[in-house]
Amino acid sequence: SSRNRYLTAEQRQEATVLFRALNVARERIADGERDASRIADEIESTIRNESQGRTDYVQVVSMDTVRPLETIEPGNTLIALAAYWGETRLIDNIRV
Repeated sequence: SSRNRYLTAEQRQEATVLFRALNVARERIADGERDASRIADEIESTIRNESQGRTDYVQVVSMDTVRPLETIEPGNTLIALAAYWGETRLIDNIRV
């Protein structure tokens, strides 16, 4: 991301937690988890516990409507997130 230049070396290393958290979510969904709020909570917890980043949002939404989901629909779900390190806001997403 072009925003990485605003991060310190330590913050850049910590920010990799975003990708890791999304991949763990993908694995949990592949293993059968369908509760969208549980997945979002796990992502937020991972970011909080493994970095100094602070979550702006984690959204689990339908790719068709971009409306929040209560139950994950495999193949039609987008997980999007944003988090801050200092004043720098990073975003990432994954389709599942």
